[in-house]
Amino acid sequence: MENDLRQPVAQRLRDSGARRGRIASVLRGGESSILNGLGLAAATFLTLILGLGALSLGQIGSVTAVSLEMRDVALPKLLAVNEIEIALDAHALLARRRVQVTDFRQAADIDREMRRAAARFLTGIERLDQLTLGARALEVEQSLEAAWLEYLAALDRVGRLYERGALADAEAAMQDSVRVAEADVRRSVSDLVDVVQAEAAGISAAAEREWQRARVLTLGALLAGLAATLLTMRWVVRRVSRPLLAISAAMRRLNRGEDAAILPVLPGRTDEIGILAEAAAAFRDSVLEARALAADLELQREILAASVRNMPLGLCMLDDLGRVAVSNRALAEIFDLSPADCAPGVAQRDLLDRLAARVDRGRKSAGEFSTGIAATVARGDQMTETWQLMAGGSVSVIIQPTPDGWMMIAEDITERVSHEANIRHLARHDPLTGLPNRRAFSEEIDRAIAEAGAECPAAVLFVDLDRFKNVNDTLGHGIGDALLRQVAARLSWAVRDADTVARFGGDEFAVIQRGCVQPEGARGLGERIIALLFSPFEIEGNSLRIGGSVGVALAPGDGDCVADVLRNADLALYAAKAAGRGQCLFFDPEMNARQRALQKLEHDLRQAVLSDAFVMEYQPLFDIASGDLVGAEALMRWIDPVRGRVSPAEFVPMAEELGLIVPLGARALEMACADAATWPAHLKVAVNLSPVQVHRVGVIEDVRAALAASGLDPRRLEVEITEGVLLDHGPEVLGTLDALHEMGVQIALDDFGTGYSSLGYLRALRLDKVKIDISFVRELENDPSAAAIVRAVCSLCASLDIGVTAEGVETAEQLASVAAAGCIEAQGFYLGRPGAAEIIAGLAGGALQGGRGVA
Repeated sequence: MENDLRQPVAQRLRDSGARRGRIASVLRGGESSILNGLGLAAATFLTLILGLGALSLGQIGSVTAVSLEMRDVALPKLLAVNEIEIALDAHALLARRRVQVTDFRQAADIDREMRRAAARFLTGIERLDQLTLGARALEVEQSLEAAWLEYLAALDRVGRLYERGALADAEAAMQDSVRVAEADVRRSVSDLVDVVQAEAAGISAAAEREWQRARVLTLGALLAGLAATLLTMRWVVRRVSRPLLAISAAMRRLNRGEDAAILPVLPGRTDEIGILAEAAAAFRDSVLEARALAADLELQREILAASVRNMPLGLCMLDDLGRVAVSNRALAEIFDLSPADCAPGVAQRDLLDRLAARVDRGRKSAGEFSTGIAATVARGDQMTETWQLMAGGSVSVIIQPTPDGWMMIAEDITERVSHEANIRHLARHDPLTGLPNRRAFSEEIDRAIAEAGAECPAAVLFVDLDRFKNVNDTLGHGIGDALLRQVAARLSWAVRDADTVARFGGDEFAVIQRGCVQPEGARGLGERIIALLFSPFEIEGNSLRIGGSVGVALAPGDGDCVADVLRNADLALYAAKAAGRGQCLFFDPEMNARQRALQKLEHDLRQAVLSDAFVMEYQPLFDIASGDLVGAEALMRWIDPVRGRVSPAEFVPMAEELGLIVPLGARALEMACADAATWPAHLKVAVNLSPVQVHRVGVIEDVRAALAASGLDPRRLEVEITEGVLLDHGPEVLGTLDALHEMGVQIALDDFGTGYSSLGYLRALRLDKVKIDISFVRELENDPSAAAIVRAVCSLCASLDIGVTAEGVETAEQLASVAAAGCIEAQGFYLGRPGAAEIIAGLAGGALQGGRGVA
């Protein structure tokens, strides 16, 4: 390989020697062709300049002669004729004014001006006489002088007539003889102008011809000079500038390290340019040879240095003397060292001590850490470990021997470790709340069952939020998610450190309680959770009340495996919700039977909706004062082949939970409006709307469709809402109620006095009626406070122009009590039981008769 390298070098040296010989030969010959060419070009330029100067001087003389003739002859003639014409116009105008003036002072002024105009006219004639005129011009001038004298004579005759007082003759002469004479003068002036302008035009044409000739000759000379200049420049560029620029560019590229720089090829050139090209080629060969000798070694060194410097892994190599030979920037960055801490030449002991100060060694001292690595290196063993850094982070380290010492490779795996930990966390935790998920909760139950005993069981509590779906439907999922996070925080606050809180999904949460006396511990925790969930939640300006239900199963008593405990806690939760929500119930074996019954009820209800197995019954409503029937409340009944007539109290809660209340509510509106349309026009019908319906904007379309299909007057329809609709009422609910009111539909607040009644509803809502709950009606005779509340509500509603209806009147005494309290209308079994639509139509003509009832 060395011989292969030397052979082209020798060849380049021989070529360089030959070039130097040619350069010396050219210099001895003394050739200077470039100087000769430049001298010839200079002589050519001098000749062109002298020729152009002579030609320009001749043309300037010709143009000057014509211009002088224009200035000295034509222009004075034009000025003299112009002065004659102006003087004539002024004199004629003054003459016409003179014959119209009677004041002697004005006449004297005009005469003076006329004399001046005549003098200007004569001055113009005299100037014209001083110039050389042609025969035609002289003839016209003489005719002009004769016409002028005749014009003045005519004016003189007119003046004498005026002086004698012959005004009529003077005016006639002015119109005839003076105008004729003036016309002759103007004609002569016009002829003189034409002759003078013709002479001036001839001189101008001659000047134009001379100018065109001078311009053509000058342009030709310039073009010839330009062509000669371009030819000279082309010769200089091709023979001198271009080769020099090419040689200069090649030398600059060579100086910048571009070995591929190409010198121009100049065959047969023996002048200065040829000598310069040969010298540049010799210089290039010597430079390339010098670079070629060092290129291979430098390339190998750069490749190794770049690989070590830019590799993402930290690298440190130590020699057999125990000193750092190679290290890179990545190693210093991974262990937060300064470049000097791991620079070449640093002793092995110092490097290990500095690493020990950065690593979490556990119980090892820095000396033990360094000694252990040194012993591994001394034995020639390989070591692979993951080190935790004191500043946080994880580093994977490989230490292995090399032929001349040992090396360490370090990789920062902090992000990978964090990512893996995050994946493990996500696999076991709910991403929204950060609580453990069902999988992690099941593992915790396994451990809780294994640790618990019959005397100290673990409790599993299932928590379900009440009215959470309404929040999502009305305020959006963003508010719902924020609510779930707050619920998770309250649940975490309610338990002890030993307990576990998890989220299963949706609005379902679960708790494991350990180490408590049961069932007292679980009951206390359940009640505490219910109280916390009942407290208002403040989210983005919304005050939300939801509540919750809790079901409890004890392990191992209610199951010895995860599946049994979860199923039984779920059954207890269903029982708590069925018992009216907001309750905490423990599992008992009878819940299995109830659960199967609920599942059967759910299946049958779905089939009933598909087959439209529902009918409407109507409870009559009477005016207390007149005893007249004023309407009826629509009550939907489910006709089941096995159960018979199923009350709404049984199937409506399940319909709401299953989402079937929307089609059922629309069907109830449709049937009630259709039946009421067959009643007398003064009877109205009341239809209950569930909170789920009111929170839907589509309920407006359901009402409008039912009214349109039946033809019922909207004022005969009354919709009843419960206080549950108003717990979290927002702009959407108020907008729905306002829209119904604008249609003419009346709004009634049902079951007033129960739940979370607020007198603020009477002010905030456009209510037409309030219905006193049956629980107050039953206590009117026995509880003075109940009677006082009913009277207060009736008085307040009367002041707000809101009607009051008493529900559940079952005795004559109750009817008398509600009438005395101020109720306007009443309904109940004492007045009439629910019946078919035809029975309501039959009662329309009768008066209220207590205890009559409806079959």
